[in-house]
Amino acid sequence: MPTQQHVLVVPVDEGGEFVFAHALDSGIRVWVRSLVRRVDERPRRPRGVAAPLYGGSISDMSPLRDFVTDFVGHATDDPAAPLSPGRIRDTRPLVARTDLDSLSSRMHFSYRALSPMHTIGAWDRAAPELLISRVRGMERADVGFFATGLPELPVGAAPEALPAELPVAVISRERAGHLSEFLHAPVGQVLHYLGHAARR
Repeated sequence: MPTQQHVLVVPVDEGGEFVFAHALDSGIRVWVRSLVRRVDERPRRPRGVAAPLYGGSISDMSPLRDFVTDFVGHATDDPAAPLSPGRIRDTRPLVARTDLDSLSSRMHFSYRALSPMHTIGAWDRAAPELLISRVRGMERADVGFFATGLPELPVGAAPEALPAELPVAVISRERAGHLSEFLHAPVGQVLHYLGHAARR
């Protein structure tokens, strides 16, 4: 894994945290650590190799927004590691698992879905997915999320010290740009448009 990592730890209100890291190269690496709130899905037994689905909220999106924007603005054109597109096997995509594509959800929320995410290293499980949501029509500092299939970062492990061969989920440069735009967008119709674009 590259040296001189930029690392952001984002606490989750319900318990646990996200760890984001980048070295201005291939993309933003993403781990979760001790997430608490598991979503009760319908049906209760998702078919296939579906990974557990977690949900919750982040009270202040500013650090994440600034972190993603900094990466987009300064990343180099030469990736340090090859990215592989994730592949969702034998399970519904995250948007379908959360029912966010329903009319009632679209009326109140907009979202940016990273589904599936790119990966570095061998990946033998359900592909990682991350969805960030915002409430439409209100200026709020918080964002919601759903996450599934993301690698767990052990407590006490520092991202810059992990072995290079460790599989990791990645937000590619292109998707980081889309996410930055979403986090910077004002509420209202702009968010509504971006929400529709996220589902394509």
